[in-house]
Amino acid sequence: MKKYLVSCLVFICCLSACSTTPVEPPKPIVTFIDLQKFDDQLSSSLSGIKDPVAVNFYSPVTPNEIPPRMQKWLAMIEQSGGRVDVTSPDGEPTPKDPTIIFSLFGSMYSGIKALIGKFDAMGMENIARSRDANILLGRNTQGNLYIQKIEFKTRETK
Repeated sequence: MKKYLVSCLVFICCLSACSTTPVEPPKPIVTFIDLQKFDDQLSSSLSGIKDPVAVNFYSPVTPNEIPPRMQKWLAMIEQSGGRVDVTSPDGEPTPKDPTIIFSLFGSMYSGIKALIGKFDAMGMENIARSRDANILLGRNTQGNLYIQKIEFKTRETK
């Protein structure tokens, strides 16, 4: 009887050692939250889904206040040769001077430098290498510009 009890305990210990943290399945829409969980969800979605993956926000985010966690994803896409486009709201004139669009990303520079080292450790570079990003802007009822969503599309091969 004692032998049976010891065998059961050893078997249960072996089973508990095999448990892993559950990985969330890829989703076409990921909602931004400033936690590591967001990086894990976006990483899973970008590697598991070929279609565009959209990132929504719980609260309005202006183009000049992109959170650092989101900035690192956009920076990695640009660094790997991808494009980060900005789509103005429907019916608004698009700027003719491309430097105006780049001024939206002025605040990103400092955040990019601080977060570059994290990319290698997290393996995000390989995921970002195959994607382009499109920042879709909108205007709220007060007329303020905000980011509706950010879409990560599969990069077209040239």
